[in-house]
Amino acid sequence: MSARHSSHEGSLLRSGPYRSAAVVVLIAAVMGALFACLYLDALGRPTARALAIGVVGDHQAPYLRALQQATSEGLVITPFDSAAAAERAVEQQEQYAVVLVRDDGTVVLETSSASGASVARVLGQASAQAQEQTATRLTTRDLHPLPPDDPSGLSAFYVTIAATVIGFVGAFQLRANAGPLSMRAWLACAAALAVVGSLAIVAATVVLLDQPLPFLETWWALGLQMVTANCFAATMSVLLGRWALLPTWTLFILLGNTSSGGAVAPALLPEPFSFLHRWLPSGATVSALRAAAYFPDTQRWEPRLVLLAWALLTLAALLLACRRAGTSPAPA
Repeated sequence: MSARHSSHEGSLLRSGPYRSAAVVVLIAAVMGALFACLYLDALGRPTARALAIGVVGDHQAPYLRALQQATSEGLVITPFDSAAAAERAVEQQEQYAVVLVRDDGTVVLETSSASGASVARVLGQASAQAQEQTATRLTTRDLHPLPPDDPSGLSAFYVTIAATVIGFVGAFQLRANAGPLSMRAWLACAAALAVVGSLAIVAATVVLLDQPLPFLETWWALGLQMVTANCFAATMSVLLGRWALLPTWTLFILLGNTSSGGAVAPALLPEPFSFLHRWLPSGATVSALRAAAYFPDTQRWEPRLVLLAWALLTLAALLLACRRAGTSPAPA
């Protein structure tokens, strides 16, 4: 009897729900390990890799050479004719900091916390080493300090994460609990989720918590981010069914959040995350919100266009996938 019972259990483990459960457990463990490795490698050790700084004065000064060594040659130095021109480049988000080397050998380091608090910290540590090594008389100044309500500059990052999660979780929940829905009805529900969901995030963070993010700019940016995450997750559901969470999690959590530049500035990220920052929706959303909050007079169109392109492309991909499959994202 015991032998037959063991044989029966063994056959169950080789097929049916036990095998599926084992696959799910294995995939979950691998995804968790990837999550930890990518976040610790990319975000846990911020290092200057292509950190753009403007220099006014002698760009061969001992302090600058020591600063390069302290950052493991991670600085990209651009000479400027005047402090005003260099500071303007920081305001236009082309440079992260300015070094003014005066004729008497003194140095002024101008950082910009609003451009990236992580960059200001890395430069501050490296500057202390360079100053000690060269005995330079150094003055530091923050050109764009962060406000008390957002002392680490993370508000744009956090609201982007919230919009992303609501977007793809909403798609999965509509498919699981609101079916059957026609394509038109599903699009109406997804649009309502994007409008109401992004408005709820803005109301909670900008209005109630007084975060330094502009209301309308944050609303539309988070709405587009939510549309993108929702449409991508829905497309994967139509194409892959129950395994749709894997590519969605990979794109938006493993790659998107890591490369967004929210927690660690792009210039401190390893490749390919530094490259992905410009072209993934999460990076575009964080960049657009940070510029709107701290550099409203010199906002760039690139992150807005990238975010809009992602929303339109994922919507088009969803419509095409549903048409070919002859179904809606929330079938019967």
